Amino acid sequence: MVGKIPRDGVESVAAPRLTIRPAGVEDALILAQAERTIAATPGFLVSQPSELSDERFAEKISSLTGSDNGHDLVVECEGQLVGHGMLDPLPLAAVRHVVHLTLVTHPGWHGQGIGGALLGSLIEWARNSATVEKIELNVRSSNTPAQALYRKMGFTEMGRWRRRVRVSPDQYLDDVAMELFVS
Repeated sequence: MVGKIPRDGVESVAAPRLTIRPAGVEDALILAQAERTIAATPGFLVSQPSELSDERFAEKISSLTGSDNGHDLVVECEGQLVGHGMLDPLPLAAVRHVVHLTLVTHPGWHGQGIGGALLGSLIEWARNSATVEKIELNVRSSNTPAQALYRKMGFTEMGRWRRRVRVSPDQYLDDVAMELFVS
């Protein structure tokens, strides 16, 4: 990012130039590594680093490519992947209209509008989908910045799983369930 110094002498930082595009199988290694890094800090993701394989990411990207009720996007800043998000369709016919959101800002890129830009693109795609009617997500109770972003984008809390995520032998976090109707 390049700083700009206005006439008052106070430096402001220009927003990063972001490109949002569909994920490709070739992105799987970087996306998996980013999630493994984040998962190493207890409470950020439910997954453990060892549960996040490159192959599973490649399979998921492949399965969502061209899907009418699922979508997978990445965010680039000057050629570097800095975030990713996925709308993963629920597997049964009766809930085919519902997708589960995963949204990840990569380490070192928080607080720069990446999550909001990516979420906006995913919501827009869902609203234009003939199949998707509802987006659901789970977010840790400790992740107040993410909850604030979701509320800002129109999500509402629909429930809470108390003590659902064990972050250490004696410490648990609630999982907050949120939803957004897009049709």
